[in-house]
Amino acid sequence: MAHLDIHAKAEIGKSLAGFTLGEKLESFLHFIDKTVDGNVKEWTVDLALDNTGVLLFEIPNNNGYIIYFSEPKLELGFTEKGTLCDISAGAGYKGDIFEGNIKIGSRIGDIDHALVLDDAEDIHYLADNEGQMIEGIYFVAGGLELEEDPDSIIEEVGIYNYNLT
Repeated sequence: MAHLDIHAKAEIGKSLAGFTLGEKLESFLHFIDKTVDGNVKEWTVDLALDNTGVLLFEIPNNNGYIIYFSEPKLELGFTEKGTLCDISAGAGYKGDIFEGNIKIGSRIGDIDHALVLDDAEDIHYLADNEGQMIEGIYFVAGGLELEEDPDSIIEEVGIYNYNLT
């Protein structure tokens, strides 16, 4: 059975908030307050914004599942086979998300590592020495290049491994 821990340290490509990538949907069902079938009701931003508990959204056409927690703000993405492959955390998550005591609410400029911005999605990724994206973690903070706005606040962090089935 999955266990929420808002103080658990993030592990790149592995875990966040006490949840581990690769876990099965069945181990999260005890959290669910409400289920929405995406084949019946389309996903809208309001589903996540209006959620006051823990909502399971079944993506249409058997394309996976998303669990939304309202407090702390968490989103868990599952494959069509029910394997956890993406975890994002925002307000209410207290764990370290990167070396140097970086947390939700820290400045993006405080991350002591090269970053690359995907400006199509306004997401920062860690970068290697050639400026190539490092898989497994992303940060949401303002949407501008680091040099343009190093004071942007980290609002959300995501841990993922899309190779899980």
